[in-house]
Amino acid sequence: MTEQCWKIGELATATGLTVRTLRHFHQIGLLCPAGRSPAGHRLYTGDDVRRLYRILALRELNMPLGEIANHLDGDGADLPAAIERQLAQAERQIELHRRLHRQLQGLVQALREAREPSIDQLIQAMEAMMQAKHLSPEHFASLRRRHVEVGDAGFARWRDRMAELAARAAEYAERGTDPADPEVQDLAGEWFTAVTEMTGDDRSVLSALYSKIDRQGAEAATKGLLTTAAWEYLKRAFSVGFGGSR
Repeated sequence: MTEQCWKIGELATATGLTVRTLRHFHQIGLLCPAGRSPAGHRLYTGDDVRRLYRILALRELNMPLGEIANHLDGDGADLPAAIERQLAQAERQIELHRRLHRQLQGLVQALREAREPSIDQLIQAMEAMMQAKHLSPEHFASLRRRHVEVGDAGFARWRDRMAELAARAAEYAERGTDPADPEVQDLAGEWFTAVTEMTGDDRSVLSALYSKIDRQGAEAATKGLLTTAAWEYLKRAFSVGFGGSR
């Protein structure tokens, strides 16, 4: 029996991913299709699909793409273990959404009783919303501490700086500049420095924020600070040479 294969568009449709994402995985060597059709189309086999599942499961655990590659190509490519870790992550997310549900119920009850929800209720609901959007309680607490340390003005300066860097990335992307270009690599280094300072050099928080951008889309997750084109371009700049140690 001939093994079933999928073209890139077919696999994207079947999995809910975008063709752009699959191409990015190919470009960085994370998921290379087993072959091509006579017409030159990428063809993904069952083994490729199983690897893709592991990639997505590990990404759900906020593991950076570079670490995912090392994990899969080393001794950690066990599918049952990946599923078990993903199950544990899903259970944590369920608990976060249950907490959000309880907070929203309290707000609805207050409104039904024709009274204004308390500030504490609103803050707790907002915190629950943030946590339910892929930030763990630990990540949220870390960001809150960092915000207290630098104040509103400090966070505003970081946001302005990142907006300027995002605009430059969008310009490079529009011009088709090679992400390996030294100027682009300098830009990637500046971006990394800015987000490292913003997160207090907490790599787990940084990974969770990047994961949130990938899941929700750049423009929605950053409230317009990053365009999709700028984010995809920055990721290419990171993957082709930027190592985070500049």
